[in-house]
Amino acid sequence: MEKGDGLARLTEREKLCLRQWLQHKSAKEIAADIGISHHAVEKRLKMARIKLGAASSLHAARMLGEAEGYGRTGAHPPDLPSPPAPSQSLVTRPLILGAIMMSLVAGALLTLLMEPAGKISASAERAALTREYDQQLDALLSLITTAEVDADGEVRLNTLLGDQRFLQPNSGFYWQISGKGHADFRSRSLWDRTLRVSDRKGSTELIHYDSDQFPNEPLRVAERTVILPGSRVEWHFVVARARGKSD
Repeated sequence: MEKGDGLARLTEREKLCLRQWLQHKSAKEIAADIGISHHAVEKRLKMARIKLGAASSLHAARMLGEAEGYGRTGAHPPDLPSPPAPSQSLVTRPLILGAIMMSLVAGALLTLLMEPAGKISASAERAALTREYDQQLDALLSLITTAEVDADGEVRLNTLLGDQRFLQPNSGFYWQISGKGHADFRSRSLWDRTLRVSDRKGSTELIHYDSDQFPNEPLRVAERTVILPGSRVEWHFVVARARGKSD
């Protein structure tokens, strides 16, 4: 197979993964950056290797880089001299989520401050903090509105949550999307861990619960099950934060 023929057969999705691989990113990092599972990234890299007859993903990435006229590992190849301007929805969604979270936190704090001194018991404080956590987690579950199922049947997010704590391993702020027969799609903060999902079926009710599945890191969890357009899978959207972690 001629090199040019193999390059012509690459899909834009495969090229995107190869460009990221050329920047020495792992499959997990690429998945977090472009909003798909790391299994989907590995599948695209494998198909690219086959089409190009490359011995490795790095070899395939270098072949694409040479063809597109760049050998450096910059954030964007020269054939894209400037990144496209983000659409208004991609820019405003993280801002709206941030504003909602700040309003919820401010409301919870104001409620506590209005209580007469000495009348707030430890249990009342915990209940107020739990309500605050639940309100924040409910706001984060708006990531459901950015989810869709791609051509491979895998769930992906059009917009990732903007809070950097979801990118920092073991930060205490986590999200996960799970579906039967599919690999878990997780925030980078979970790294090699997985959130436990409830075994309920057929219910789309939003639930909150405490979890002690991570040693020395008690969690407050919000979970909702949805069926996305184009899929019959029950997708479990889970967001969690560790109790006692500072904001």
